[in-house]
Amino acid sequence: MKNVLIISSSPRRNGNSQMLCTEFKKGAEEKGNSVEIIRLSEKKIGYCRACNYCMKNNSSCVLKDDMAEVLKKFINADVLVLATPVYFYGICAQMKTFIDRTYPIWQNLGEKEVYYIVSAGLDENIIKRSLGDLDGFVEHFDKYEIKGRIYATNVMDAGKVFGTPVMNMAYQMGCNV
Repeated sequence: MKNVLIISSSPRRNGNSQMLCTEFKKGAEEKGNSVEIIRLSEKKIGYCRACNYCMKNNSSCVLKDDMAEVLKKFINADVLVLATPVYFYGICAQMKTFIDRTYPIWQNLGEKEVYYIVSAGLDENIIKRSLGDLDGFVEHFDKYEIKGRIYATNVMDAGKVFGTPVMNMAYQMGCNV
């Protein structure tokens, strides 16, 4: 059994990347894994102030918000799923803020199996153009393997992935954790 943490940055509860996270979770749980979805939009997470307080104070952040709890779960995860919609050729603000706020532990991000779930209103080219932040973040892990990627393309409207083959892909990917 693996400890799976899904970081969902969709601001829409019924957004496409969020729906894919739910399917991934279902598949991973059916195979006996412990799975938690963290919806960043439901957390109080402030922006990194670049004050370096954390570097001088044993990785403790000056901001007292929900990120401390998220970091504990991140550290304990064997498997990390990073899910984001693409906005203006990049990951959404919620995912970028999450990545920035891992700074207190950036020198010890651990070993993880990693999956990407990315949705976009345009084709796969826009998704590929947006992966720099995710790839750059994951490359700082002590050890990692990107085990799977799901790209939901041409899904501008919330819920548009429902009933499409990409939903089954998310479920199957979860089953294969």
